[in-house]
Amino acid sequence: MLALAYSIFDIKLLTVIATGFTIYFGYQKISKKVCVSFMISQSKLYDAHIGSLVVSNKRDNSLAISSIKLEIGNQGGFQLVKFEEPLVLKGYDTKLIDVPKYSRLYRGHVPVKIGFDDVLYFSIVTMSGKVIMCDVESPLSLDSIDGGIYKSVSTFNNIVLTDKMKFIFSYFLDGKVSDIIFDKHGYIWDSTPFRYNAFPDMTKESFRDFLIQYGYHKHFTNYALYEVNDRLQAELVLSKEMVNSFLDKAN
Repeated sequence: MLALAYSIFDIKLLTVIATGFTIYFGYQKISKKVCVSFMISQSKLYDAHIGSLVVSNKRDNSLAISSIKLEIGNQGGFQLVKFEEPLVLKGYDTKLIDVPKYSRLYRGHVPVKIGFDDVLYFSIVTMSGKVIMCDVESPLSLDSIDGGIYKSVSTFNNIVLTDKMKFIFSYFLDGKVSDIIFDKHGYIWDSTPFRYNAFPDMTKESFRDFLIQYGYHKHFTNYALYEVNDRLQAELVLSKEMVNSFLDKAN
């Protein structure tokens, strides 16, 4: 009898354990949990922004993601990434996502910026329209009209313009077209074809004189200087043809 009692007890214990595992794995199949990790990037030409995201599916099911949203503290939210093709995360899958740059964020007419003390909240939107709030694993916490924040993207020659930029110089040399960016203070933060990387109080006239004086006017096959205005539009203000006309009139 005692052996029979132990046998029945073992069967019940195994049944309880099996039921527990069934519930656990069933929960893994039907529940949704997504985690994100991120880093905040900032440069001389761009405000603080999310450069990339690592998105992890923590459940044993697949997700087809159409977009990722970001909320900045209590300032509001916007669509951070929209996928042309659905991003498919299989069970326990992890993917790195490059976040497209933007020119500005604003709520109404008020500029919005990410501060290093802001808490950031991420959510994914599936192809079915379901919104899933994400857990943030990152050690840094510094058509998305619903969140109140809008983003604008202004580009020129594949450069995402920001209000920290003042001029863009495009030049043609050795069969190749290159662009360099001057910030509001006249500094060039990337590689430069010039002997200087700073042009304080730069104007189209002073830059024209510089090109002539140091031989760059003849050195470049062709060139053009564009000024970035307050609407983040690049306007042509100087070209090699204009400088040739200036020199012809001066002579």
